[in-house]
Amino acid sequence: MIPQRIALVGPVASGKSTLAAAIAAHTGLPHLDLDELFWGPNWTPVDPPVFHSHVRGALAADTWIADGNYGGEVGEILLARAELAIWLDLPLRICLPRLIRRSLRRASTRQELFAWNRESFRHLLARDSILWWGPAHHHRHRRRWAARLHPDRAGALPVVHLDHPAAITCLLRPLGLVDPKETQPL
Repeated sequence: MIPQRIALVGPVASGKSTLAAAIAAHTGLPHLDLDELFWGPNWTPVDPPVFHSHVRGALAADTWIADGNYGGEVGEILLARAELAIWLDLPLRICLPRLIRRSLRRASTRQELFAWNRESFRHLLARDSILWWGPAHHHRHRRRWAARLHPDRAGALPVVHLDHPAAITCLLRPLGLVDPKETQPL
């Protein structure tokens, strides 16, 4: 039986949203991107109590696949409600080129993201840009998930640990989470 509440976690540009969308399309689970709850206009984070309340409300649903890279209270709420955790634990050498390509594409197309925000070339050059922030925090996030999803801490929550793109379909296909004909969802 396919899990009805799936937490998909991992560092920036590991493919969380892409994989969550593929799983949602295949299973019919509603896709919840936690970034949509976090960001307000002008790339301003919503107040933490509001964010936490929105996360609790969204995760109260019976079915979802939620993706994000949030620790602390939000990470605990997410994992407490999940029936399965999928941990995209990809190395920086894979995530960094993806981040650069994604950011440049979004800036050039002016793709609307969360709360009407858009990446711009000027925004990408700023000191607090995702191009700087993602790589600077990559290893810290991988360590945090390694500690939190370790069998001693994960409790009864099943965890699928994916540390290379080639392993994704091989490990998710038997769970019924990806299209059997899919060769690589990321």
